[in-house]
Amino acid sequence: MKLYQLTSSEKKPTKLFVGGLHGKEGLYTAPILESLAKESEYTGKAIIVPCIVKESKYVDVLSEKYYQSKEGIKLLHLIQKYKPCFYFELHAYGEQSYSKLTDSEREQRIGVPPFVDLGNGILLGSIAPILRSRFSESDFCVTIEVPNWKSEKVQAEVLEILKLALSKAKREEVMHGLRMRYPVQIKKAEELFRLYYRNQLRPF
Repeated sequence: MKLYQLTSSEKKPTKLFVGGLHGKEGLYTAPILESLAKESEYTGKAIIVPCIVKESKYVDVLSEKYYQSKEGIKLLHLIQKYKPCFYFELHAYGEQSYSKLTDSEREQRIGVPPFVDLGNGILLGSIAPILRSRFSESDFCVTIEVPNWKSEKVQAEVLEILKLALSKAKREEVMHGLRMRYPVQIKKAEELFRLYYRNQLRPF
């Protein structure tokens, strides 16, 4: 498992960016995170793991079983070791999964809110509730889903989102940048988050 560490003079906050969590998703997420690791503008300490596993049986991160798997244990170890305040999880999905991931009735169907399409099939939402419970209320946790059938086309845009998180020291600075770029979509994502967590947590 390759790991990059970028540390600025401030050393805080600690940020963790991970991809390739299961299946063959690393084929699509690793190139983006490899590019992120080459960035020269960053604040705090950033830990970047382009691919937790190159290939594995697909176990959904919404399931407890994932966190008992070899790759899930690796992920939990990274979180426990670095204790990130910013956590960005990069996934890849197939075209046939788009409707399920963005289904307005996803919460009723499987217990979690739908992702929001930022455009070009780039989906944004919170992380699995099972994992979110391992972070504090003040931590900033985001999932980005990359469309695997056009990953090269959207790579630059996803990288820009991650660079925003890499370069800012405060969550509100990142959220402001996202709202400026995707006003309608981020408003919807925040509303879905607040409804799900009943206003007990700030998005995300």
